Amino acid sequence: MSRQQLLALGQEWVKCMRDHGLPRMPDADLGSEGYLEFPPQGGYDWKSDLRNHPAAIEACKSIEDRYPPTAFRPKAQLSAADVRKLGEYARCIREHGVPEFPDPNAAGEFDLTGTPLANGLPPQQMNAAAQACRQIWNGEVRIHDNGGGATGGKK
Repeated sequence: MSRQQLLALGQEWVKCMRDHGLPRMPDADLGSEGYLEFPPQGGYDWKSDLRNHPAAIEACKSIEDRYPPTAFRPKAQLSAADVRKLGEYARCIREHGVPEFPDPNAAGEFDLTGTPLANGLPPQQMNAAAQACRQIWNGEVRIHDNGGGATGGKK
């Protein structure tokens, strides 16, 4: 896929996100190394907003699925200590109103496949729990199968 095609695919995804409840979604851009980016504008945290719009994730999944594996900058690997911290974070989330929340996998991702949360996280309970547990982990939380799509894992 050419840089132009990748950027066009990114903009198609942005348009879909905007059409499905995220009107402030930033434009797609290609960073200096050629990776697709969605740089925040005016302090808007689109990744957090996206977690609250599982219907948008589902509606735009067919576009997201067309991204090549090299579309995004590779994620830094988490240390064993980070994965342990994420395990503590998961316990905290369960204790604060989301009892079905799973432990992280070895990559530090929370896979909701096969859990009662597979069709989406309850936003109010999850937001309150995440706020209560922020002192344990305030980094990126990568969740898969939230409403049929990956949240926080690709963008």
